[in-house]
Amino acid sequence: MNTEAELISAVCKNKDISTLLADNADDLFNSHKDIWDALKSYYYKFKAVPEVGVLQDKFKDFEPVPTKAETGYYLDKLKNEFISSKIKSVLIQAGSALKEDAASRVLANMQSQLATLSRYTNNVRDVDIVDIESAERHYQSVKDRSLAMGGSPGIMTGIDAIDRAYPTGMAPGHLIVAIGWPGRGKTWFTSYLACKAWEQGFKPMIVSLEMAPENMRDRIYTMLGSGLFRASDLSKGDINLDDFKSWGKKTTEGKNSFILVSNEGTAEVTPATIQGKIDQHKPDLVILDYHQLFNDNKRSNSEVERNRNISRDFKLLAVSNNIPVIDITAATADDVSDQDEPPMMSQVAWSKAIEYDADMAMAIHRHPNTDLIEVVSRKNRHGQDFRFFLEWDINRGIIKPIYENLPELNNDDSQKNKKISG
Repeated sequence: MNTEAELISAVCKNKDISTLLADNADDLFNSHKDIWDALKSYYYKFKAVPEVGVLQDKFKDFEPVPTKAETGYYLDKLKNEFISSKIKSVLIQAGSALKEDAASRVLANMQSQLATLSRYTNNVRDVDIVDIESAERHYQSVKDRSLAMGGSPGIMTGIDAIDRAYPTGMAPGHLIVAIGWPGRGKTWFTSYLACKAWEQGFKPMIVSLEMAPENMRDRIYTMLGSGLFRASDLSKGDINLDDFKSWGKKTTEGKNSFILVSNEGTAEVTPATIQGKIDQHKPDLVILDYHQLFNDNKRSNSEVERNRNISRDFKLLAVSNNIPVIDITAATADDVSDQDEPPMMSQVAWSKAIEYDADMAMAIHRHPNTDLIEVVSRKNRHGQDFRFFLEWDINRGIIKPIYENLPELNNDDSQKNKKISG
């Protein structure tokens, strides 16, 4: 039985291609390399893993294999076969070389070749910048992914100011931190990013420990409707159900799932819980709302240790699942007046751990008594700083970016600027 066929069949059945993408499995395929490449291309283009029959239609000689185990099981099996084959090849070459070369030279060459196999057996990877061929393969892979994803290897936010300053997009393995004062728009804004990802064909998952999934759904429908519904009406059920059903069918038909997760009662939610939901739903983007409400896997008694562990575990969720993760976190102020401006990273509790782990961090700040939300970068490991405003009718879900003539607001003039627009 061909293990490559088993692995591809398992991916199609379990819908978890991220297991292979996170493990850089390209080199493991030989006889089924073209089928694996086609599977990746399909995923990048349609944001979904195809049924195995789609691959059968394209590759007539491909024979799927019934699978019962998780995809990781077949990946480990293929790795073992790959490494065993390579070791045998190295030993045969060394035996032949001993007839002509000195033993010390043969041994050195063996050690060098065997060392290259270690990247398939552990999570520590080495890159030699002198290996131009390896770099070329990497750039070609990134180019192919960018073309399939609409110009970036990651998920675009749909907001020009961010997408230009953050060229990788919300890329696999990135931890993005959204900070803000309580009740100032950070959940609304990150939910908007989830909506934009969903409209592009991706599957977002929001884990909200702050509100019931039905309340979060009201917000999502408000933004997707863009003026068709009012959040206040949805919360009361005061809508025309026939119109809603017609809109819903037209809006969601043929689209990916959009998953909302919440805890029931006082149940604790840890990174391990989130991993279980990722395994269940296979999302392309995960939003965690919000940092201080989660518990760590060790259930530490110390607040400092717990939040430091959570930050690290959220980063590992992004890396191990090969998806972007947005961590919403609240800022703390010594004085109420400190909340007049977007918070700095230093105003986030346990900010050092979060700041180190984040690939990108941004502050989201709705100015009091206005329809203006200010978004400003606080860290961007992969690009430049950015700052812009959104004119946001939160109740109706109508959002308009403002890039020019940015308003300067403070507590005294926020009321008179209530209707500022770009």
